[in-house]
Amino acid sequence: MRWVVLGFLFLLSVLNYTDKSVLGLAAEPIMSELNLSYDQFGLVGSSFFAAYAVGSIILGTLTYRFNTKYLLMMIAIGWTVSLASAYFVETLTHLILLRVVLGFFEGGTLGLCLVHLARWFTSVQRGVATAIMTSGTTVGTYLAAPLLVMGITNLSWQHTFALLGGASFLWALFFFFMRDEPKQPLVEDVKSLAYNKEVPFKHILKVLINPYVLSILVVGFVSMWITTWVLTWAPTYLTKIVGFEPQRMSLIFAVMGITGTAFAIGAGKFTDFLFKKNKSLIKSYDRVLVTVLLVGAASYAMTTIVDSPVLACIFLGVGLVMNTSLLPLNAAIKTLIIPKNLVGSITGISLSISSMAGIIGPWITGYLITLAGDDVRAGFNSGVLVIVSLYVVTAIVLLATRKLKITATEKEDAHRATKEEQMNLDVTVEQ
Repeated sequence: MRWVVLGFLFLLSVLNYTDKSVLGLAAEPIMSELNLSYDQFGLVGSSFFAAYAVGSIILGTLTYRFNTKYLLMMIAIGWTVSLASAYFVETLTHLILLRVVLGFFEGGTLGLCLVHLARWFTSVQRGVATAIMTSGTTVGTYLAAPLLVMGITNLSWQHTFALLGGASFLWALFFFFMRDEPKQPLVEDVKSLAYNKEVPFKHILKVLINPYVLSILVVGFVSMWITTWVLTWAPTYLTKIVGFEPQRMSLIFAVMGITGTAFAIGAGKFTDFLFKKNKSLIKSYDRVLVTVLLVGAASYAMTTIVDSPVLACIFLGVGLVMNTSLLPLNAAIKTLIIPKNLVGSITGISLSISSMAGIIGPWITGYLITLAGDDVRAGFNSGVLVIVSLYVVTAIVLLATRKLKITATEKEDAHRATKEEQMNLDVTVEQ
């Protein structure tokens, strides 16, 4: 049953990122039909992530009280309503409103999925399970591109939006018949993980400002920056800079998606193997994360150096493949280092912070392109160099904080219990 549940979460991730990527793939007809400039279109992308930030906090925090199964159904129906409203879009304001509603309901997706997934998979299984679940983001971003382009070209972008909304409704309908949690409770092998404990909600700030938790938030911010760049500008980069036709561009996206998905699942399986072997996050997740960041930084940097557009496309592809691993690795770590009853809330807050990248990133890239004038490639290169800097800084932050994780050992529990007993004794004496 757990693999069926994972399959549903994978499909939800596919729909989630298909809904995100459809805007970038429909950029040219939308800009032409609504008479939008690059700056205005960048504003549409940014408005989505502004609402995404709000939704991630509100919907993620609901997991503290409500069943994630029904919360997941609720957000899927929210997608249906927002996407079906594409038929009523006639102005820039209407388009922004559509993306704001969609952004709000998509904001809580990752947090809800992580909490639900953690009910079905133990810590030593969670790397590959999270990678499979989040690989739906890659499928939705890349592999769905040919179908979306075909729909946009042959049907219209409004029809394509509405069809995606219908798919979300069908997902919610079938998910209603799934179990909430396993019949038998999971048996956890690694007892020292913070996830094995629960803490009062009032301690959420203390958990949030832990140095290592903050470093994972930085990883999420950078991953979101790249993701929003891909969703908003990568199609334009491949057509305007590399020179691909729209259909060929969508096929290139598909190849990147297949490669990225395979790599992310392989990385998840590898980290599960390392974690099961040595029970150390430093010797498993941290090492893989830092390697992915450094390889990604080098790849993106090369796109600004090579003269050949084709080589630039290849290095861009390598960088994007590395980026596909950041989300699952980052997500899996959250479910290991955060107390279980706060995973949804902390994930929601971290997504809200990450959404700042979605708000700032598309606009900055659009501004740099506009600033470059006729030299469009120079504008894109400037945006990519920002990405390189973010990758390098993130690797340094991870290395500096990796020994400052939250733990939940028996020794700490005994110390806490002794302290509480002493406090109770003091109160009794005072009375």
